[in-house]
Amino acid sequence: MLILDGEPFTSGRSSFLDQHPRFPEPSAKVFVEIKLAGLTGTWIAQVVTGAAFSILEVDAAAALGLLDLEGPWTRLSTRLGILKGQLIRLPVTLVADHGESLDLEGMFFVSPEWRGGTFLGYTGFLDRLRIALDAP
Repeated sequence: MLILDGEPFTSGRSSFLDQHPRFPEPSAKVFVEIKLAGLTGTWIAQVVTGAAFSILEVDAAAALGLLDLEGPWTRLSTRLGILKGQLIRLPVTLVADHGESLDLEGMFFVSPEWRGGTFLGYTGFLDRLRIALDAP
């Protein structure tokens, strides 16, 4: 486990991928395995410290019944253009390879227009964590 100021600050650790198996890109990124409450199996999410919000891929949002909810809508500027969607709090587990997985609640932008993968952005998710990356 990792140590900060003489005290451990992690309860688990996870390896990461540098390519998404379903959404390949020309350059390496950081992808981690997550579980979404209410769905079986795991999902791959990209860690994006520069993203304003996390974004949930449309397949997961549809499986959770989140595409037609009542409530306020907002717009988010993405690399694919400006999208209309909703900000929704979701229980998420960061899956650990060693030690304990981390359960938390994150704020996700959900849009039927989104055609990319799941992103873990800063506001409402990464801003609540202390993480470290150690390349293989």
